[in-house]
Amino acid sequence: MAIQLNDRDHLIFKLIDEHQVLLEKHISWFISGDDKPVLIRDRLRKLFYLDYLLCHRHGTKLPWWTTPTKPLVYMLAPLTRTISGLKDEEIDLFDSDVQRHLLEVANLRMMHLIGVKEGDIKDFTWTTCKTAEDGTKHLDARVSFKAGGKTHNLGIINHPATTEALVGSIEKALKTGIESVLIVSRDEAHQETIQTLLSKSSVSKNCFFSTHHELYKTGIAKSKWQCADQRVAELFVSNVVEASGWAASTTLAALAI
Repeated sequence: MAIQLNDRDHLIFKLIDEHQVLLEKHISWFISGDDKPVLIRDRLRKLFYLDYLLCHRHGTKLPWWTTPTKPLVYMLAPLTRTISGLKDEEIDLFDSDVQRHLLEVANLRMMHLIGVKEGDIKDFTWTTCKTAEDGTKHLDARVSFKAGGKTHNLGIINHPATTEALVGSIEKALKTGIESVLIVSRDEAHQETIQTLLSKSSVSKNCFFSTHHELYKTGIAKSKWQCADQRVAELFVSNVVEASGWAASTTLAALAI
C-alpha cells in the first residue's frame, strides 16, 4: 500500500538523517519545537511498515528510559535514502554503543527544548556536528541560547574518550566562534577523569562538566555545572537554583518516554 509522503514525513527523514538514529520521543520534540510535542507514533509505524524507516529495539540500558521494555530506535531505510538523495551511512548504526552515543546527543537536544518550554532558555538554536571528510570531529553539537540574562554560544561533547587528543580537539573547537564547551559524561567517575585530564590544560577555563543523570534531574540551565577543578560553575548564574519538588517532577515527567 503506497502513501502520499507529506512535508512532515520529509522533516522526519531530515531529522533522522541529521542524528542518524532517533527515538519517537526525540522526533516528537524536534518537530514541535517549543510547542507541545506532537503524537506521531502511528505515522512512524506506517512509515516503518512501508519500508521508509528501519526500526528495532535498542540493546543497552539508557539512563532516561523508564519503561521495562527497551526503546524503539528509528533509522532511515535504503528506500528513503534513495528518494531523498541522501548518502549511505559509513558506520554500523545497529551497534549498540554507536546508537547509545547518538541517542545521548539527541537527548541533550531534547533537554534544551524542555528548558525552552519551561522558560529557562530562550532563542535556542542547535546544530548537530558531523564527521568531516578527513575523519575529524571536534564537537557533537553547537548550541546558542539566552539564559541567565546572557547569550551563550557553546559546543557540546558527549562522553569523550579520555585521551590527550581531547585537548587538541577542544582547542580547535574554541577557534570556531564558541565561547565554552559543555562536556557531558555518563557517570561521575568518567567526569572526574576528564576533569583531571583537562584541569592543567590551556582549555580548562573554557570547559564545564555535568552528567546525564544530573541534567535529566534538573535541566540544562538549572544543572550545577562544574569547572575542571570540580568547583560549581556560575555558568547560568540566575538559573542555578535548587529545583523544587514540583519543577523536578515536571522535568522527569517530560522525560518519561
